[in-house]
Amino acid sequence: MKRAKTKNINKIKGYSLIELLIVVAMVGILAALSAPAFQDTIEATNTNSQIKVMLTTLNLARSEAIKRGQDVSICASNDGADCDEDDWSEGWIVFVDNNGDADGTAGSVDGGDVIIRVFDALGAASTLTSTTDLYSYNSLGFSATGGNHTFLLCPNSGNAANARSIDIGPSGRGRRVEEGLAC
Repeated sequence: MKRAKTKNINKIKGYSLIELLIVVAMVGILAALSAPAFQDTIEATNTNSQIKVMLTTLNLARSEAIKRGQDVSICASNDGADCDEDDWSEGWIVFVDNNGDADGTAGSVDGGDVIIRVFDALGAASTLTSTTDLYSYNSLGFSATGGNHTFLLCPNSGNAANARSIDIGPSGRGRRVEEGLAC
């Protein structure tokens, strides 16, 4: 009887090398199959959060225009101190144009103007474009720029399915668009 107990104690319980290699191979195959879909999900999440920042910017400028009782403008800016025409991906600023001479080009922000907030460049190498160099709200919260304008955000991959847009009408209110966009 003693001999039977000794035999069971010496028996090794565990996984063989073949079993371990099969499990590792299955995990590798599953990871390879799910990686592209995961990257697409990450890209969609990035563009969603980035377009929300732009929508927040528009809401900030609109509320500041109403609160201050004067025009508040948004323009592209790569240094946070002055406008930089057509370069929205490098960042943008919200400012009060006290003398009404801003047009979205360099020199738009004068000494008497007040910068309300500076927004940094977009992450993930996304591209933000706009139909205007300068967007302004009047003291009633309506568009002082006039007409319809669009901010289009395209991911680095150029995948139009993950592109996002904000359409702004004469009322000044921004509306998110997620379908039917082209990068």
